[in-house]
Amino acid sequence: MNQNHRLWIRSFIIAAASLAITLVLNLLNFFLPFENKSYDIRMTNAAKYKNICDQICLICVDQESIDWAQENYSWSWPWPREAYAKIIDFVSAGNPKSITFDILYTEPSIYGAEDDKALALSEEKSQKVIQTFFISEDDYDRPLFPVSPIKENAVLLGNITSKKDSDDVIRRTRLSYEYDGIVYPSLGIASVYLENPNPDFSKLPVLKDDTVLLRFASSIDDYFPYSAKDIFESYECWKNGEEGPLVPEDFEDLYIFTAYYAPGLFDICSTPVSKVYPGVGIHMTALDNYLNNDFMKKIPEAVNIIWIIFLCILAVVIIAASETFFAQYSSITIPVGIIAGFAISLYVPVILFNNGYWLYLIAPVFAFALSAVTSVIFSLSVEGKQKRFIKSAFSQCLSKDVVNQIINDSSSFTLGGKNFQMSAIFTDIQKFSSFSELLSAAELGCLLNFYLTKMSDIIIDEKGTVDKYEGDAIVALVGAPVKMDDHATHACAAAIKMKKAEVVMNKEIIDYAANPKPSWMEDELYSAFKTMVANGKTIFTRIGINSGEMIAGYFGSERKKNYTMMGNNVNLASRLEGVNKQYHTGGILISEATRNLLGNDFVVRSLDRVRVVNINTPIQLYELIEEKKSASEDLLLYIEKWELAMKRFSEKKYKEAKDCFVSLLKTNAEDNVAKYYIHLLDDYFLKGSYPLEKDNEGVEYNPEDGVFKLLQK
Repeated sequence: MNQNHRLWIRSFIIAAASLAITLVLNLLNFFLPFENKSYDIRMTNAAKYKNICDQICLICVDQESIDWAQENYSWSWPWPREAYAKIIDFVSAGNPKSITFDILYTEPSIYGAEDDKALALSEEKSQKVIQTFFISEDDYDRPLFPVSPIKENAVLLGNITSKKDSDDVIRRTRLSYEYDGIVYPSLGIASVYLENPNPDFSKLPVLKDDTVLLRFASSIDDYFPYSAKDIFESYECWKNGEEGPLVPEDFEDLYIFTAYYAPGLFDICSTPVSKVYPGVGIHMTALDNYLNNDFMKKIPEAVNIIWIIFLCILAVVIIAASETFFAQYSSITIPVGIIAGFAISLYVPVILFNNGYWLYLIAPVFAFALSAVTSVIFSLSVEGKQKRFIKSAFSQCLSKDVVNQIINDSSSFTLGGKNFQMSAIFTDIQKFSSFSELLSAAELGCLLNFYLTKMSDIIIDEKGTVDKYEGDAIVALVGAPVKMDDHATHACAAAIKMKKAEVVMNKEIIDYAANPKPSWMEDELYSAFKTMVANGKTIFTRIGINSGEMIAGYFGSERKKNYTMMGNNVNLASRLEGVNKQYHTGGILISEATRNLLGNDFVVRSLDRVRVVNINTPIQLYELIEEKKSASEDLLLYIEKWELAMKRFSEKKYKEAKDCFVSLLKTNAEDNVAKYYIHLLDDYFLKGSYPLEKDNEGVEYNPEDGVFKLLQK
């Protein structure tokens, strides 16, 4: 089983364990206090988007009204019940939907029985008055009903018993309450019964405990509040046929609630939006939610569990996918993925809540966090050391793709090779042995490090893998172990960049040698630069590239193994590197197989068909010059003329061929390849002879097939 399989199996085990832990804790109500808190925060936020029912208003018995009544009516507190009769009479004249009192009249009026009768008479005339009664869940047998005749003349009684959660916060309400065989509506919903004695609540989102979740406004002041003082002033004007601040018609078709609103008088409730919420606001909210059909809807438990499962899996998938598919960027993708996952686990419940749906937040977030943190811990503890070792050991010579394959698939780190279509690169510094004669071992080592670092970085940046170093030579491959269709393109691009880097490198050596040693430079490297410049030495790299089927893999023993390549096509690349010397090229020779994979992206010029040492099959040689996108018009024209010269040479039109080469040399006096062909033409072909082994030209020409045989590696 490879590393990736083990990683995914481990990930899903972690997800399953996180899910089990979360569900057990949820069953034990561990998350309940935190979920309630998150519910309240979301409700406070959602209140901003609450549409208030404009048919609900509140008449407040506030401190201003109490003071005004003392001054104008000489009413001390508590008011006589005729005060509330005045309110009923005035608003009833405007034909409201209902007049609901959130005031308990459980004791006879201190002003006498006539006072109770005054209120009862107004109730009887109005037929819109709903009075309050209270049943304590702790003392069920002692309900608090209004006194006679107030009870008998109210059109309906509504229960104000609150349904508190375990933290004493009111988030829900009952629709009705049964006492002594009679079903009473809750005070907020009671108004509905005036229009329909048998309302259909079947479509409401009723919970298992026969409650509904309330969706609160930010404040009861968001409804239409009226001061009792304004009602009294308007009442007097209305009775006298005068125009007052208000008229009864202002209350037409309204659902009116009347309640104490002076400090110390109204009952204080704790709700999601406020810890000091007037109790009447609970009942107004219930009616509002009914009329607007916007009670909060609790997402079914099964969906909550699916949501938790999804987040458990999402967390481990983020970690596993980062380590499997984006291993080289895992230090970025893992934290970004986790942050995105947290954002999803928070954003979805908040958005749903704003739209009236309560999806669990705390348990799912906990599940995601547990899965994510556990996955990261396992990743760091189980695989972290191994990955850090492999990256440290191989990232300097292998491409990122190779390193990541080793990390993600340990089965690839075993002995044996696989067939790949790829490109092999062989490089060598011309006449490097002469460097060794001039430099000490330390100087030579520093110079090699300077050269090999720059060249290797170019190969690796082009998705190549440095197979090995052999002194000053670099052996590299492109296209394994990760399949790469454009391996030839990357190999040739690397070769051209290496030759350009060589020019820069030689200039740097001259510049460094001509100036004081930089503080960061080693003494031996500086000394090597000085010696090279003093002896006129420059770096010239020869490169050979061949493409085709090769074997790549780990070879050696279980204790010592290297990722390398082998095969005839590898050997041919090695030979091509040496052939540069024979043809005096600018440094890069590629095979016909490589040329055929390049398309028109590169500038190349054809040379001879040759047989290299130990390889009998003739191959066509090409010199790689430049990337097409960087080539000048003059260079393209030059190559076009070159191809004409080579055509004349292959057609054995030697005089015409020489004229072409001479013309090219006039354009570019530094073209040593043209000089080489002129030499062969002058000394052999124009004289009717051919270079043979005894001539020490390094080649032997076969006139029968027109192929040059190379006599040295």
